[in-house]
Amino acid sequence: MNDFNTLFPNFLSQCAEMNRVLTPIAFVLLAIGVVSSTVTGHRSPSAYLRTVGRTFAIAAALAYLPTWSNEAATVVDTTVRETLHADPAGVFDQYKKTLAINKGTGGSSSGSKSWWDLLDAQALFEMFISGVMWLLGFLASVIVFYAYLVQKFILYVGYALAPIFIGFLAVRTLHSIGVGFLLGYVGVICWPLGWGAASILTSGLIQFMTDQSFLASGGFTGAAGYGLQNLMGLAALALWLISSTIAAPIILQKAIATGAQVGQGLVTTATTAGIAGATAGAGAAAAFGGAGGFAGFAAGAAAGGGAALLGAAEASTSGSSYSPLGSMVGSIGSSRGMSRRPRKPKKNDPTGDDAVRELLMRSRN
Repeated sequence: MNDFNTLFPNFLSQCAEMNRVLTPIAFVLLAIGVVSSTVTGHRSPSAYLRTVGRTFAIAAALAYLPTWSNEAATVVDTTVRETLHADPAGVFDQYKKTLAINKGTGGSSSGSKSWWDLLDAQALFEMFISGVMWLLGFLASVIVFYAYLVQKFILYVGYALAPIFIGFLAVRTLHSIGVGFLLGYVGVICWPLGWGAASILTSGLIQFMTDQSFLASGGFTGAAGYGLQNLMGLAALALWLISSTIAAPIILQKAIATGAQVGQGLVTTATTAGIAGATAGAGAAAAFGGAGGFAGFAAGAAAGGGAALLGAAEASTSGSSYSPLGSMVGSIGSSRGMSRRPRKPKKNDPTGDDAVRELLMRSRN
């Protein structure tokens, strides 16, 4: 996929021009800070030296902000991808490698084979799991791609407005605003570290799914246990992968700015997303299923899955268990189910003339 600079070739130059226009404001704020520090009471020579040193440090941050931010973003991204091997889009390849390793070190390969192996049902089941993994990896790759676009947009706009907020660092009454700006800027640079933290549980869930201990026992119990183990792990992995890929960068940025716990935020987000998705999906499936027949059941399943995905995405960013889009899907299904019910005629209008007259009046209005 193309990067931000390829899709928007003139955006960085426009931000640089805006930074150049706003730079005089930063120098005015620096001058105000120096003057206010020198005229307030009796100060020691060391205090004056600290004021001069702080002024030069702020000027250096203003001049080298784009260079430092680009180098820091490159280091963070390289560390997450190559050292931590955290890539939400690579969950399919990770599952295949872990499955191959676990099959080679144990499982049903040792001892007598069960009916599960003779029917080759294990291979078919694992193909189904692999297909779902590929779909999850594709969704994660799309989310990561747009997350990088949003990251570049935030960093470039921050660079364009940096002279004002970095200049606030020189003024005592505005110093906290400048510090908040820098912490938020650093938090955006460290977005990929959120995916690195989330990948720890992702690897654990994949290891749980590919564990062959149930198949080693053989028989129906072992096959059923392996299938249940995979389905439970797949459900948890799907919820965790989508919610953490969306919310992990935002949670990490909040942690850098406020000192919040990243792990607690990720668990809370996943739990909230699961509740929102399950509630919206169940409501939509029940509403569409009420339409009757196999078509109603199929529509309910599709609407339930879509509502669950929308609910999980909304809850990942908002942290609320209420899903407006999921509720809307459920409402549409409910309205479709209600539209199939014929309206009962009024008891005092057996011929239906009053009902026709009422419809004509409504159409005229």
